[in-house]
Amino acid sequence: MEYFFLILQAVIFSFGGLLIKASGTMVSPMLLSALRFAIGICLLIGIQRMGKGKTSLLLANRWILFGGCMKAVHYLGENYGVMHGFSYGGIIVWPIQTLVVLLASVLFFREKLSGRTAFGTALCLTGIGLVTWNGAGLQVFMQAQASTFAAFVLAGMGAAGFFIAQKQLVKKMDIVELNASMFTYGLAATLVVLPFTRPHLLEPANVPGTASILILGAITCVGFLLQAAAIRKVPMVQATIIQSCTVILSILWGVTFYGDSLSIYVISGTAIFLVGIAVVTIKPKVL
Repeated sequence: MEYFFLILQAVIFSFGGLLIKASGTMVSPMLLSALRFAIGICLLIGIQRMGKGKTSLLLANRWILFGGCMKAVHYLGENYGVMHGFSYGGIIVWPIQTLVVLLASVLFFREKLSGRTAFGTALCLTGIGLVTWNGAGLQVFMQAQASTFAAFVLAGMGAAGFFIAQKQLVKKMDIVELNASMFTYGLAATLVVLPFTRPHLLEPANVPGTASILILGAITCVGFLLQAAAIRKVPMVQATIIQSCTVILSILWGVTFYGDSLSIYVISGTAIFLVGIAVVTIKPKVL
């Protein structure tokens, strides 16, 4: 069931770039980050009150503070990158998260990395690299501004920091309280940035933009509840690799909804990525 949660989360997140792009017609990246946190917190508090009849937050915890601030870095970087560049920013965000979590799990948390897992991870990263490259080279991602590319890299690092903080507390806390507490710090961090990054209201409200903001807030609630529920049992590296399916799904939506062409790089990269997923997640039976 935990693996299903991660796959469902990847499907949900694969629409993130399109939703951010639509939201960018109305609000700035910084305000969108605050709204994503605010809506997510409201939904989480609503879940708490329906279940327990009260609101419960734990703020006096260093991992809560760290995770909330890292999630703010993720949202601020991702929203800025998508609004100023391309909608498929997850192509960069998720591989960066995978690399950071892989290094942290081995160097700091002393998780054992088997040869099979290492080989499967290498295949996944190679496949994502081919999809990202798509025969065009780094200049494709640098056409807008170097700051756009840097924003996606920071977003990936922020996503990894939040993931690591979640992993540290998920077995000790209720997952609704955990996420609501972290998002509270994330909202506070974005509110600190808001006064220095005006203007925030760009165009009059419109239906696609408003709907996109509301959906992104709901994703903040549901998507990271799924993640928290899954990583209680799934190892860190395996979980982030499965989340990287978002990259492949984003390409698929482009082909399905926008008629984007499939190059040999995308096809080959997807195939290698799927083989890597199989190597990491499917344990061979011992005869």
